[in-house]
Amino acid sequence: MTKDTQCLICKRQEDEPERDIILTTDAFVVRHSRETNIFGYLVIESRRHILDLTEGTEEEAVSYGSLLKQVMSLIRKLTGAERIYTFSLGEAVPHFHVHVIPRTDSLPRYYRGRGIMSYPVEPGLKEEQMEEVCKSLRYILKTSPTKP
Repeated sequence: MTKDTQCLICKRQEDEPERDIILTTDAFVVRHSRETNIFGYLVIESRRHILDLTEGTEEEAVSYGSLLKQVMSLIRKLTGAERIYTFSLGEAVPHFHVHVIPRTDSLPRYYRGRGIMSYPVEPGLKEEQMEEVCKSLRYILKTSPTKP
């Protein structure tokens, strides 16, 4: 897989332990975000260093659709989210990654919709919480009848 030695996502995929990874495919890594305290906030990262899917292969683009559906299903099973937000900006970290964020009833109204962009990035989940939510997501994935 093509990597950029200066890219934060490429470095993380090479160097960091896999404790927050929920699943991997040939083209993507799905991990729980460490940026906020939202349970079930997942990030889909391309394994290759590409800016967006226009630089991806046909296989990557096709597999992304079914993976996104599976990730959203996992989140809904874990959180009971009414809505699941998805977005990709690639401004701060120019490596294709998609934020997949559950919106539950407990999310304050001012963070709903476009307000999610102002949700605090700190504090993040405590390590014990992160371990538990990742364990739960892996269990749901393992016992789910559909795979990517």
